[in-house]
Parts: sequence; C-alpha cells; structure tokens
Amino acid sequence: MEEQHTPLSKIDPFKLPIRLVQEADLVALEWDGEYQKYRLMYAGIFRRAQQGEILMWVIEDGQQAIIGQAFVMLTSSERDAADGRQHAYLFAFRVRPEWRNRGVGTRLMAFIETDLLQRGFSYLTLNVAKDNPGARRLYERLGYKVIASKPGIWSYRDDQGKVRQVVEPAWRMMKRLRQTRG
Repeated sequence: MEEQHTPLSKIDPFKLPIRLVQEADLVALEWDGEYQKYRLMYAGIFRRAQQGEILMWVIEDGQQAIIGQAFVMLTSSERDAADGRQHAYLFAFRVRPEWRNRGVGTRLMAFIETDLLQRGFSYLTLNVAKDNPGARRLYERLGYKVIASKPGIWSYRDDQGKVRQVVEPAWRMMKRLRQTRG
C-alpha cells in the first residue's frame, strides 16, 4: 500500500509539532549531511541543553521528519544577549528550503517567544546574516528591530576535529516579548 502524503500547501503550520531535541535527533540536525561539519558543535550544545543553559527545539512535518530547528541560549558570557533572567539569544534558526514561506518559521518563532515568556524572559535577541534578507524580513515582520551591526566572527571544531573560523557579518536584532491577547 502506497503512503499518502498531504501536499505542503494543505498543511497548517500551526498544527505542526514542536518539541525539544533528543540525543537521537543530533544526526538529523545535520540535514542529510549539509551541516555534518557542525556535528561536534551540536553535541556540545546538546550537553549545555542537558544542563539547562540552552533550549534546542525542532519542528516536524507531522510524520516525525525534522523540517526546522532553533536553539535558544538562556545564559551566555555576552550578558546583553543572554543573561539567564530577562534576555535570551536565538541562534541556529533554520527551516528546510521546501518549507520556507509556508508559515513554519512564524510558527516556530511564536512558540519560542511564548515559551520564553512563560520562563520569565522579556527580550529575545538574535543575529541575522547581512546576506540573508529573507530571514531579516521574517524577523522584522515579527517585530524585531535592528539594534547593532556585528562582525559575526566565530569558530567551531568541525566533524574532523579541525578548528574552522567563520566570518558572517550580521545585524543584531531584538524584540521585547509581550503576552498576546487571545
């Protein structure tokens, strides 16, 4: 018997399941090898999530395939980004290309903002690459404002153990989180 799939255009993104990452998900976060280079970094982030410093969320397509991810740092040495009390920092926000412009990113952001409000946070900060105008439009539509320009220099140890430097100039954006009336 052939599996029946609902066309993407018929799926309500606000009904898609969102859950915390489990250790078994780490390979799936590599998106069929595209992000394999981040394998060691993802494992480290997962350890920090187990200690309560980071939240790692995924959104699924309704058939348990991960179609988006978002990591939120609750505490950081960069206190204006994530201070553990009022400010949280969103990073590694991704939606698979075939799911973009379908409300998936909006759904994931709304979920994260609501979760952070329930945890007592008032501000969410993020960096968006200057060469990613589509993501910036999404964040602006959701109420985020550019507050600074960042050089976007960071490094990670790739899946082979080699340290890689990244230069990704970015806009720092922030939003004051508010309860929605409903």
